[in-house]
Amino acid sequence: MIPQRSAEQAITLADQGWNLSAIARHLGHDRRTIRIYLNGRRKPGQPRSHTHSFAPFASYAARRLRDDPHLRAWGLHRELTELGYRGSYSALTRELRNSGIATTCPACEHRPHSAYSRAPINRSRQSLPMRVAPLAGETIASYLGRLAAVNHLPVSVLLTHLPPWFTARTVTHDDLTGAARANGADVESLAALSGLTATTLLHALPGFRSGPDNGRPSVRATHACLRCAARHGHTEPIPVHLSAHQRLCARHRFWLGNTTGIDLAATPEIIHAQRLASRLARRYTGPRLMLAEATALQQIIANRQDDGPPDLIRRRITALASANPPLAFDHPDLIEAATYPETISNAADALTRSR
Repeated sequence: MIPQRSAEQAITLADQGWNLSAIARHLGHDRRTIRIYLNGRRKPGQPRSHTHSFAPFASYAARRLRDDPHLRAWGLHRELTELGYRGSYSALTRELRNSGIATTCPACEHRPHSAYSRAPINRSRQSLPMRVAPLAGETIASYLGRLAAVNHLPVSVLLTHLPPWFTARTVTHDDLTGAARANGADVESLAALSGLTATTLLHALPGFRSGPDNGRPSVRATHACLRCAARHGHTEPIPVHLSAHQRLCARHRFWLGNTTGIDLAATPEIIHAQRLASRLARRYTGPRLMLAEATALQQIIANRQDDGPPDLIRRRITALASANPPLAFDHPDLIEAATYPETISNAADALTRSR
């Protein structure tokens, strides 16, 4: 948008026979912007409208940045563009600010960066005395922390025996930035130190998975199922990266909420909904499924606020709250789990209609 006076002057000069380039030079504005007013696509003083193009994607953007705090705004813009968003990168960042959607990881803002910055390189092929198996999807920083703890060492000592890639991962606790993917030598270094095979590490740790770099994968940063962790003798939360559509552990019927886990034994329909979501994820791209799911959840929550939850969802909320004391009936994770079957069903219908 240019000042109203400049836009009116541009129209006047055009009526006097000035060409586009001469008007742009005279007023000091871009030719494309001047053309918008001369073609009548926007009236002088009328602001550009971006909200209408961002609104259908607002819930998707909020969910993606909540689920993956290290997703950069340019990565989100690429995903939204593939889904049909027509705004520019600057328009997107403006809409995110206006909507109060954070684009930075809260944990990074309070995380010290100096503890591992000056670790000398002292690589060794000797394995640590105590071995630790990584959990599926575990982050590099989490695994190194557990490996160091069981061997009664600070993480900084482990890093002196590993390539610099691991120091960066420990500082940022982000494995998946495309430009920083590990190579085969990095995997072999950790395999030698941990006493595990490279195949085991590649299978369990997403930060090591090779392949063409088409940008950051669609993942969800959460904690591993508490029951899966307990089977391996861990009582502390284990940070993991899961596929963005994975909301629960089907083996233990356990909902992996944003702040808490929920026992789903009393609501098998939620397990069935996750299976449907997995099939949809194989049939459609991850972003398309997440957009449909975020839109469906937003509609369900809006209808619930207007008319109250349907009887089926109300009974599901009661069953989940009763099986998971002292979880409140209005807890966001409980509400999301209780509405999950309807969310996935509506998302599936939307995706089918869009084909």
